[in-house]
Amino acid sequence: MKFSGKIAMVFGGTRGIGFTVSKALIEEGAFCYITGRNEEDGYRAQDILGSNARYLSTDVTDERSVADLFSLIEANHGRLDLAVNNAGVTTKRASVSELDLKEWRRVLDINLVGPLVLMSRQIGLMARNNNASIVNVSSCGGVLGQPRQSAYSTSKAALNMLTQVAALECANPPYGQHVVRVNAVCPGPTLGGMNTEERRRANPESTQEKIQSTAMKRFANPEEISAAIVWLLSEQASYVTGTLLSVDGGFSAGKF
Repeated sequence: MKFSGKIAMVFGGTRGIGFTVSKALIEEGAFCYITGRNEEDGYRAQDILGSNARYLSTDVTDERSVADLFSLIEANHGRLDLAVNNAGVTTKRASVSELDLKEWRRVLDINLVGPLVLMSRQIGLMARNNNASIVNVSSCGGVLGQPRQSAYSTSKAALNMLTQVAALECANPPYGQHVVRVNAVCPGPTLGGMNTEERRRANPESTQEKIQSTAMKRFANPEEISAAIVWLLSEQASYVTGTLLSVDGGFSAGKF
């Protein structure tokens, strides 16, 4: 099995893309910690995923909560092999001139500062062993600007740069440490998560706008995004680091 004996963590792993990634990793032999703030979703996901999954309620904006999680993993396993940083939020659509600074800060805290805090802990633990890999879940909105989504687009664009900086730092580590590969996947509009059926029905105009933004004129299924993430985590991608992989139905290919 591709990830037999590996220890993995998926932040935002209780539903949507994160849940699908967790399922794929477990099916390939990994033990997977999944996190999220909604305990009902978390324990439901743990029950579905089975004995090789463990849910832990973690808030990526709370450094103590993150520190406790890594202390637990270190105590239980002494290592971490695979990490997917998938926690993310957006805001109501609004122009820059309608700035809500409190919302801006909330989005940046979760989408950018959160992954920064996570990676600072992940890298220290993962550099102890060979073949470690981190994948940040970014967005097509971080590749090309999106009107009325300034906080979200900016947070994801910054996450892309953070991914590349971390990849450079981890590609040639000091003596006694191992390479940690760091990449990002930039999904287009994807079913589930921020695009549940309920939300799509409640916001038909926004739903159509998202569909029309892709060359393929459809939403992705979570499995289509998770397949790219799992490949980047695997040793099949052993020479890939610092890459921003767009899985967006042609969104970033150009005008159409």
